[in-house]
Amino acid sequence: MMRALLAGGGTAGHTSPLLATADALVRLDPAIEVTCLGTPRGLETTVVPAAGYPLELISPVPLPRAIGADLARVPTRLGRAIREALAVIDRIEPEVLVGFGGYVAMPAYLAARRRAVPIVVHEQNALPGLANKVGARLTRTAAVSFPDTPLPHAQFVGLPLRRMISQLDRQAVRAEARASFGLDA
Repeated sequence: MMRALLAGGGTAGHTSPLLATADALVRLDPAIEVTCLGTPRGLETTVVPAAGYPLELISPVPLPRAIGADLARVPTRLGRAIREALAVIDRIEPEVLVGFGGYVAMPAYLAARRRAVPIVVHEQNALPGLANKVGARLTRTAAVSFPDTPLPHAQFVGLPLRRMISQLDRQAVRAEARASFGLDA
């Protein structure tokens, strides 16, 4: 049985494609074990469990944009988060780590590299975030949503969408949606 660890969080920009990918993997192979990795600060704490996937949490590692004490604490925070991610990888024993960015991705990529777990990066934005820039250098598999995204090994695959979005019958629910939001037809 295959096990996959999907790391991403913070916003819907990271969690939505993570969940779409998790759903697609399970559709392809119902026996696959998907575990998600996030931080206690993000949207993943509610949407991942609501989607029915187990969620492991590690400490977030934000990168301050200004020089100061917070920036000086980044190496310590990163070390702690990498150790936490290593513990999850050692317990889950995934065959692959798929990263979607956010504060959880950098320590997940570095931990996966340390344990020789293959890495797949998915970048949702035209301009990649720092974690995915680093992650793309650790793998030969970087999937992107925009054809000209500047990442090493970038392969244009588009944005994974959950079926609840991609198969939404907009015409059938239009009147109900207008009423729900109090919009004039």
